[in-house]
Formats: sequence, C-alpha cells, structure tokens
Amino acid sequence: MKKSSMLLLAAGLTTGGAAFAQSTVTIYGIVDTSIRYLSNDNAQGSSNLRMDNGAIANSRIGFKGVEDLGGGLKAEFRLENGFNSDNGGLANGPNVLFGRQSWVGLSGGFGKVSVGRQNTPLFDLMADHFDPLTVGNYETNAWLPAAATRIRTNNMVRYDGNVGPVFASVSYAFGEVAGSTRSGSQFSSALRYTAGAFSVGGGFQQTNDNSNNKDTAYNLSASYDFGVAKLFGGYYNIKDATGSTALYMSANSFATGSGGGLAGVERKDTGFFLGSSYKATAALTLTGAFYYDKSKNVAYTGLGNVGDGKRYAVAAWAEYALSKRTQVYTTVDYNKAKDAAVYELTNSTSGKNSLTTVGVGIRHIF
Repeated sequence: MKKSSMLLLAAGLTTGGAAFAQSTVTIYGIVDTSIRYLSNDNAQGSSNLRMDNGAIANSRIGFKGVEDLGGGLKAEFRLENGFNSDNGGLANGPNVLFGRQSWVGLSGGFGKVSVGRQNTPLFDLMADHFDPLTVGNYETNAWLPAAATRIRTNNMVRYDGNVGPVFASVSYAFGEVAGSTRSGSQFSSALRYTAGAFSVGGGFQQTNDNSNNKDTAYNLSASYDFGVAKLFGGYYNIKDATGSTALYMSANSFATGSGGGLAGVERKDTGFFLGSSYKATAALTLTGAFYYDKSKNVAYTGLGNVGDGKRYAVAAWAEYALSKRTQVYTTVDYNKAKDAAVYELTNSTSGKNSLTTVGVGIRHIF
C-alpha cells in the first residue's frame, strides 16, 4: 500500500530551548466496485444484474497517525469511514462519520491500549489470519464469521500485545446503561500462535443486549502456508438470545425474513469452514472457500420459532494484479439452505432454497 504522509512538528518548551516530537499522518483507503448477477434478489425470487460496492473488499477511506513521545512510547489514532463506491453514499448509516473505526491509544513495549469504536479482537483474528474470504466481504455467504465476531463495537477499551510467537488481544465495551454495568456490554478475546508456516488461533466473545440477553461465540482456527498455496480451516459455536445472529445470517438486503430474530429465544449455531488460496502466477491469485452451518431454534419476528436448518456456501474468486495497488477480479458463489435456514437465504415469502451470484470488479488501494 502506497502511503501519503506529512511531517508535523509539535513544539514544547523546555529549559534551554525547544523540543520537537515527530508525527506521521497517513491517508489511506480502498475503492472496490463490482457488477454482479444474483439468481434470487427479491421476495418473489427474481434475478437481478446490479452494480455493487465491492465483492472482495468494502470501500473505505481513513486517516491514521503515530506520534513518537520518546522512551519507546507512541500515541496512535485511526479514523475510518466506509462508503458505497457505486453511489457515493455512507455505508455505516446516515449520521455516522467514521463507522468503521474511530479510536486513539498508546503503544510501547507493553503492547497497545486503544479506546473508541474498534474491530472486535475475534474479527481481526479471522480477517487478518484465518478466513480465506477475510470475513464479510461477500455479503451472500460470509455470514457465519460475521455473526460470530460481530465485526466492530462502540465504546471499547482494547489491549493488543505479543510475547514471542504468541499474540493476544482482549477488549471490553461499555454498555453505558444507567444502573447496570453488564447491560449492553461486550467482552472479546483472541489468541494466536505462529511457528514458521503454521498458525493456530481461537477466541471467545460474549455480548449482552440492554435486556441482558447474551450472545456467546467460540472459535478455533488454523492455517498452513506452503508458499505458493495456503490452507485455512476453522470451527464456530454460537449461542445467541439477542436475535443478532438472525440479522447477520440474512446478509442480503432482501433476505431478512419477517425481521430480526426474537430476543430471549436462544439460537444455537455450529459451523465450520475450509479454504485455500493459490498463487498461480506472480500476478494471479485463486481463492476458494466452503462454509457450513447447522442452526437450531431459528426464530423471526412475525414467524416465531420456525425450527432448525442447515446452510452451505461455496465461494471462489480469481484476482489479477495490474500493479501493487490495482487488481481486477471475478467471483462466483453458490448458497444452499434447508428447512428453517431457507428463511435466511431467500425470503419468508420466496420459498427458493438456493442463491448463485457471479461478479466482476476492480479494486484500487491507496
């Protein structure tokens, strides 16, 4: 990634003269736009050809900075906004300026402590190391990791550090509900060990809604890098009484059933994924992934408890690098649902139990 930086001088008065601290501010981002065909894109199950914001990476623009405070101590910040490259709109809500990240912190020999809106440690573990699709960039099939990790959270205090080959992250998000420290809060953690080409990691996360219903997720993943190819695999277990899993599992805008899940009804999901990336040439990378989820006690507002279900997804993409910063790609994925999972994949009134999408796109990193 090419970085645009500027040097800022912060002056401080000291005995005998002026002292200067060096700060670096970087503007960065991704613009990713694709044209995609969907075999099922409304309540009637009709197909559609549309332009979308990305298929590999969601578009974003951000600012990050580091100031050297001396003695190994540094101040850091990151402000990151998501946007829809197909229409220029905000991707994280109409009144949210930095919906992806908004935090400030200190780092040094002890690690890093940061506060603000941040990715959950479990999400970063998957996106940076173990999920071949880097979590959530395919709206139609990256639902399982997104449901488990919840991606990012407001009001978070987070610690990141490592000892040799062991990397650890832990966070706590304040619920900010008067009279209760537990309501609306979240605890997330991730641990990773790397030895040469082999890496293994896992995490635990628990989120409470304002009524103290709990969403608990466990994960264990591993990868092995052969050089030209890299293998990935992982397992998830989710127990959710908040209703949020149903929303994540219905990733498409049309695929929301009759609304979100029923809070207080504990849904259970057990799933796994397998994937691989292959460096066919210096410029061409091929990636494939398979996801499976078995859900129990699936419930929707207006439908009640609709039972158990299974869902499968196969995804593949070919990416060709025109340069270090610009890539063109093509994607294809197939999704299949059974029983109650059909309500998530299609729509409660559609009845179709499968979805296929094909797309081509271009991504530029700056």
